[in-house]
Amino acid sequence: MPARTLTRSHQRASTMSSQGSTDFPPAPPMTASRQVVKPIDSDEEMDEEEELMSVTGIIDKASLKRRKNATASFTSASDSRRYPKRKRGVSSRSDLYKDREAAEEQTSDADDEDMADVVEEAASSDASNTSPATSARRLPRPSNGAPTILNSSDKAATTKNSASSGRKRASVSGGIQEDGGDVNALFEAVKDAGTALEETAADWIQNYEKNKVQAMMEMVNFILQCCGCHSSVTAYDIEDQDSVTQTLAQIQDVFGKKKMSDYPLVSKRPEFKKFRSHLVDFFVAFIDKGSERETLYEDDSLMESIQIWITAMSSSTLRPFRYTATTVGLSILTALCNAAADIAKATGRSTKLLEKEKIKPRPAVAKLQKLQATVDGYAQKTETLENLISDLFDTIFVHRYRDIDAKIRTDCIRELGKWMQTLPDVFFEGAYLRYMGWILSDANGSTRHEVVKGLTKLYKDNYFIGGLRQFTERFTSRLVEMATHDVDHSVRIAVIDLLDAIRAVGFLEQEDIDTVCGLVFDTNPRVRKAVVGFFMANIKEIVAEKLTNIGDVGDIREYLSGEVADESDVASAEEGGRDENMVSRSWFTLKSIIEVLESYNPQSLGNPIHMSKLEILIGGRTESRFSIAAQALWNVAQLSSWIEIVNYALFDPSVSANDNEDSIGYKIKMQIALTAQQEQILLEIGIGAADAADRPPENLTDKRVKRARGNEREERIKEISEDLIPLLPRLFKKFSSDPETACNVLRYHNFINLDIYQQLRQTVAYQDVFDTICKIFTSFDNASIVREFAQAVLHAQSCAYVSEIVESRIRDLQDDLSTAFRATVKGLENDLATTVFTKDALAAITTVLTKLMHVSSITDTSEALDYTPRDTEIPNLTIIMALLERIASPDEDEVDALCAGVSTLRFYVMWRVKRAIDLRSTAAFNDFRKKLDEIMERFERIILSHAHLSLRHTAICATIDMMVSLNVLVKRENLAHMGIDVVIVPKLQKAIMHIFSRERKAYAKSAKIKLSSGGSMSAGAVGEGAVEENADEESNQSSDLETLGKEDEDEDREEDDDKEALTEEAVTEEAMQNIETEIRLCELTGKIVLGVLIGSMDQKWATRLLHNSKALGAGYDRVVNELRSVVVATENQKK
Repeated sequence: MPARTLTRSHQRASTMSSQGSTDFPPAPPMTASRQVVKPIDSDEEMDEEEELMSVTGIIDKASLKRRKNATASFTSASDSRRYPKRKRGVSSRSDLYKDREAAEEQTSDADDEDMADVVEEAASSDASNTSPATSARRLPRPSNGAPTILNSSDKAATTKNSASSGRKRASVSGGIQEDGGDVNALFEAVKDAGTALEETAADWIQNYEKNKVQAMMEMVNFILQCCGCHSSVTAYDIEDQDSVTQTLAQIQDVFGKKKMSDYPLVSKRPEFKKFRSHLVDFFVAFIDKGSERETLYEDDSLMESIQIWITAMSSSTLRPFRYTATTVGLSILTALCNAAADIAKATGRSTKLLEKEKIKPRPAVAKLQKLQATVDGYAQKTETLENLISDLFDTIFVHRYRDIDAKIRTDCIRELGKWMQTLPDVFFEGAYLRYMGWILSDANGSTRHEVVKGLTKLYKDNYFIGGLRQFTERFTSRLVEMATHDVDHSVRIAVIDLLDAIRAVGFLEQEDIDTVCGLVFDTNPRVRKAVVGFFMANIKEIVAEKLTNIGDVGDIREYLSGEVADESDVASAEEGGRDENMVSRSWFTLKSIIEVLESYNPQSLGNPIHMSKLEILIGGRTESRFSIAAQALWNVAQLSSWIEIVNYALFDPSVSANDNEDSIGYKIKMQIALTAQQEQILLEIGIGAADAADRPPENLTDKRVKRARGNEREERIKEISEDLIPLLPRLFKKFSSDPETACNVLRYHNFINLDIYQQLRQTVAYQDVFDTICKIFTSFDNASIVREFAQAVLHAQSCAYVSEIVESRIRDLQDDLSTAFRATVKGLENDLATTVFTKDALAAITTVLTKLMHVSSITDTSEALDYTPRDTEIPNLTIIMALLERIASPDEDEVDALCAGVSTLRFYVMWRVKRAIDLRSTAAFNDFRKKLDEIMERFERIILSHAHLSLRHTAICATIDMMVSLNVLVKRENLAHMGIDVVIVPKLQKAIMHIFSRERKAYAKSAKIKLSSGGSMSAGAVGEGAVEENADEESNQSSDLETLGKEDEDEDREEDDDKEALTEEAVTEEAMQNIETEIRLCELTGKIVLGVLIGSMDQKWATRLLHNSKALGAGYDRVVNELRSVVVATENQKK
């Protein structure tokens, strides 16, 4: 058998790698701006470059004409045809055909005449050996050289005549059968899940050895059928290899006219469920059996024939052909790599035996010769396999890795990763690694994910580390960019794992490490969870470095009174057993985490918001980025015992008189000492850890597992409560002087199961704790503290054991707030509508009203608001309504106070209605009927006024909430006869919808959403296209609303001018305002939806609310979802 050598392209790749070039050549399909991989322009046409680079490298167009002296005969009848073998030194079929062309230059002038003679001779021969009927059906070959398609009825006659004539066909190929012929045994075997594919492959190899043409015809037809094509080729097409491209072109023309989109590799039908995996297994077995029987190495024509056909198919413009052929080619190439790897191992073993025999004093000559022959045989096989591998890579992978079909690109890059691991001596080179780097910028997420997984396997194998340094330098920036900005979260998670492997081998710069660690603040919980391992590995290195700087590990072990195996173990957690002055080993880890989190600037980590403060995202609760990050660290890393965080917060690092600057104790205390800001971060980390422990199990369908997880959660809460109860007074004592830390300590109170106080018989202790909570509430004007106080009261009210303590203290607090409110407006009761408040007076009124509003939201303050201490004084309710007369004031500083006043009145009405429902008494309702009318009148004036949008928004929400309460009262007590108005007047409804339009427009502008205007909406298109009544036209129906609309337009223009003046420093604030705008829109929309559902607002507004619901986001769409049934019912009624 002639020996083979590596192809020139493969030699170039090896040469490039051996020279140690530090630069990866630029990717052909990409530019310097790192654009995505450029695929084929369309599925119907290929560009000129693709056509040039396709099958012409294997099948030269110049050799499509039959050359008399170029090829050997291939006679199927005698089974003696020989495929043209390569000469030694000819590296590919391209070179082979070049040699043929050079040999045929002498006869080039006579080619045309020879071809004409051959065609004429074949035509006359066919005419003389066929019946008149057959001759009538047979068509001459077209002048362009394309083969002729024969129908199934022509098959027998064609085959018979070709056998009887015994002539060599020069220009007329065999007919292509269409929807005819026998069932392909290979196709049925691969489709059948129970077939032993190894035996099938072995049988085919045996058949090939007996009759090459028939076996190859079966193989080609099998591949065509895998493409979903029912056309088939004949023995003539197998013999005439020069016409492969023309044969396939005609097959594709027939197939393309059928416009079939389903084919076995992508079919969803049950019989094809595992077809692709079976197809791959078959060709793996085919290569294995061919190697085992030596046919793969002894018969060059075997792989050459298959390669010709699959190469031509892989360059097809039809996706089924291209995808199937590429799958086959990649499967064969993978199997060849496996075979080459096995031979490499065998070569190594034989070489060792040969060297061992040579060094013997008296080596056995026969054994030496046998071993040398074995090694030489393995070398020849290796050369053959490398030749085949190189040819397939150049003709399949190089053209298909940038295919327009993402599946093909994904398969190519997946197999390349396998080849690098299986045959690193060939594929683990810079010339091949560059493909992995280029595909990092692919447009398809699955393709990017696949290349990341392949690279991760390489970086986690120490064998490949040395050869990846240059690749890392070239593509690290792209990997970091993908980890922080990729639109596919699965890709980001995979890249984080890859970067962790790069960091572990020391190839990642500190700047990149900090960027990746900053993803612990990412808004996506999956990303935060994925980066924990990377983050904690970095923390462990920091801790080890700190301990090294402190001193000897043995001295540290002795000081901490623990056993430490090495420096990294010093940072491990230790469960309890320490007094308040003893240092815990886990504090080194906590201190390092705090320092790292504190050093990261959230605005530089990719997302403009990035969790710097998620107050408006959590429904009003203050939530810092540190507590969110701590939740991920606790769930994944289990960084420390939760109570150790509290102990660390309470630790006093002050140095005693016995400590000197050189002592271990002094160095350790200085190392773990916290600043005020770091103490705040530590408390927030504790909140995140406790919240993670307190969170109920999610997405559990198994009831037993869910019950078990629930029991575990209760045990954790009980453990936290028992540990925290004795420490809570100390926390309040240390941190209650600062509003930020005091707010966090209030959160700690809400993690306690208050029933534990009863079990521990510490009623008095809790009374002191709640007194401290109330003191914090009255001492600070911080809005976060006010909200956390409301949550603390609700948590305490849920426990029957302490509810009496809470109710008693809350009544006192209501009296204190009522007294304080009257004091702030003392002497101004009669002129509240016109009085100009000083800045301090306005701040005091706003603070008291805000606190009164929050207390009213959780407890009944109606008595306190109606109470008059003296006959000469007026109740607080009247004072608040008098304040609402200031809606005409242009002072925006008063908006917060007026909004708090509106909300307080809303809760007042709702508590009074609840009392009437509980007492089942109409008299209780009649007692405040007049006040209700006055409050409703105030709210209506606010909505119809040109007051601040926030004030009108609050008044709308309050109005609809009160309507809901009144609806419940009327329906439960059958009070319809009392004339209670539970329907909002039309004029007010139009004003409400006008404000809704303004808020929707504001959100659309901030989110850059283009709102569409549409015609009527049918019941079948609910939520997609609806009637959009123009708010300005509706407002023109009323003079008040007309003026209101004009003034609102002026305000919008002013807001636009303000946005134009935004600086870069205001980008984050603007992003937060955009989110707040969305939440405000959803809140207002939810109230209007509620009003429509209960009948307080007209059902016609449902259509308006549903318009553009999909464009406005998933949150808005869920809010208005209930209205879809209303619109459908309305449409049905009209019909």
